[in-house]
Amino acid sequence: MALIPQSFIADLLNRVDIVDVVGQHVKLKKAGANYQGLCPFHSEKSPSFSVSPTKQFYHCFGCGAHGSAISFMMEYSGLGYVDSIEELARSAGLDVPREERAANDVARQQQAMALSEVMSSAADWYRQQLKGNTRAVEYLKGRGLTGEIAKRYSLGYAPDGWQGLEAVFGPYSNDEVAKTLVEGGLIIQGEQAEGAPVKRYDRFRDRVMFPIRNPKGQTIGFGGRILDQGEPKYLNSPETPLFSKGNTLYGLFEARQAIRAQEYVLVCEGYMDVVALAQLGFPNAVATLGTACTANHVRMLLRQTDRIVFSFDGDSAGQRAAQRALEACLPLMSDDKEIRFLFLPTEHDPDSYVRAYGAPAFEKVIKEAMSISSFFFKIASEGHELTTPEGRAHTHHAAKPLLLSMPPIALRTQILRELAIRTNTTPAELEAFCGLTVVPAPVQKQAYQPTQARSQNNFSNTGNRQGAPWQASKGSAKRVAQNIEPPKAPTDLAEQMLRVLIQFPHLGKALDGNKRTLALKAAEQRSTKAHALMQDLLSQCDLVELVPGDAGKPASVGAGSFAMFQDQLSRSELAPLYEVLRKRVMDSDLDLDGAVADLDGAFKKLELTHLKQEMTEITQRLSGGTATEQDRARYRELGEKLKFS
Repeated sequence: MALIPQSFIADLLNRVDIVDVVGQHVKLKKAGANYQGLCPFHSEKSPSFSVSPTKQFYHCFGCGAHGSAISFMMEYSGLGYVDSIEELARSAGLDVPREERAANDVARQQQAMALSEVMSSAADWYRQQLKGNTRAVEYLKGRGLTGEIAKRYSLGYAPDGWQGLEAVFGPYSNDEVAKTLVEGGLIIQGEQAEGAPVKRYDRFRDRVMFPIRNPKGQTIGFGGRILDQGEPKYLNSPETPLFSKGNTLYGLFEARQAIRAQEYVLVCEGYMDVVALAQLGFPNAVATLGTACTANHVRMLLRQTDRIVFSFDGDSAGQRAAQRALEACLPLMSDDKEIRFLFLPTEHDPDSYVRAYGAPAFEKVIKEAMSISSFFFKIASEGHELTTPEGRAHTHHAAKPLLLSMPPIALRTQILRELAIRTNTTPAELEAFCGLTVVPAPVQKQAYQPTQARSQNNFSNTGNRQGAPWQASKGSAKRVAQNIEPPKAPTDLAEQMLRVLIQFPHLGKALDGNKRTLALKAAEQRSTKAHALMQDLLSQCDLVELVPGDAGKPASVGAGSFAMFQDQLSRSELAPLYEVLRKRVMDSDLDLDGAVADLDGAFKKLELTHLKQEMTEITQRLSGGTATEQDRARYRELGEKLKFS
């Protein structure tokens, strides 16, 4: 396989300016040393999307999107890695070199280019035929489609003839022409009887044509819908060097911007569903192409959005299709993704449902669609009686391969616990049955090290191993002198909280007094500089101005206020430490939901640690005979709290 040299990729990134690349798609304004604009990857009213010309890097402080010019092309345009490099190279006037280009690679590329030109010419011809065919136009109008939608999806018409495409490509008797058209799936070549001429004829005849486009907008195949009665009602292009059903979603090219704007994608079962929904105000719909949903389909969608809603008919075929979609999704799940399953009444498809009940009703059923966990339980327990041992065992048997297919994420843990409750089993028993039980490694106690030494081990990539920016606090030196074991609060929580507050200062503004005290104690335990930065950071968080969010969404920090927040910290005495942490923020993929979860998790750990410390102190007084009645009451109170922690 031909490889692109890494040296060329590095040179390409040096030649292109990320501000120019992003600026072609996002309106950017200068903001200090960087540029800012509205993030193209999530819906927002105040700009949180930053582009650094010096670092040639972009980062969104709202959704966490980040990367180089190549990753921007991949995420924004939906291109693959190689295609993104080639697109950037063309814009820079460069030819992409290849290493180890074999002759068959060159032949495949030439074949793909020839097929691409043929498909484009066929799509243009079908589109022209639609304009002159009253019957096809009336059919589309009868389905409620306007000329604007027909143009957006480049709809066409294949005339009712056997050699219609000869008008574009010449006689099918020309073997070279026929070979390319057969490879592209546009014509069919029949078996040749001895001594008889070869029979070649159009695959698509008397059908409304739906061009299928790749992420670059190139036509790679077609779907055809018959106008009158006949079978098959829908006819797809066959698998070709350009077109693979398991790797292609109809309408994704047209829907990309709407998917980002709506923040979810609706997956339907057919071409007409997609086009009709776009006409009815749901332009964020795509469709699988007469095949089951595959893992590649799911990967493509999750690159566009964190939320997928599958829409299926309520009949048995729809249930089977939904189960295959579930099986494709589970291995790719993560805790920041949301996947739902919508089952419409058997007499309706999405198009007819919207026409019967209106767009608001359809939006409502989308929001109420079944969660992936609920569908998991439905599939695992379907046909099994949970009131009997046999039924519960059958449910475990059905659930096992689904659980094993999932990565070790929090959702898997929650599903397993819920399934254990439903089947009157303990989570440990269910884990053991599924083979998910992990025996923890024995914990080895390490000798206590001064904070400075631990800082060098844990933060050695800061570029400063001599105590800066993390330095041992006076308290730690005193503990070493007295040979007293330090508190067990996880010291990495200080950095975790600092990084969250640097990226999302409005979360710091909302902290109450108790949580601020916990945050300062954790930072103090890390180092004097960490404690000072936490104090400074919380003070600056209080000064940021919040911009109200959209309906049902939290407020965020205004662009000007955020720039001032960064500027103040960059000018402080603690700027070196702040810059180290800010760089890590830029290199992370933390989004707002993840930040909230990280912050909540840190405070829960700190609160638990302090409860245990207090309980230990009371225990010592109890064993020494110096405990008071208040100590005993507090001991019981702490015991209850720790039991439910």
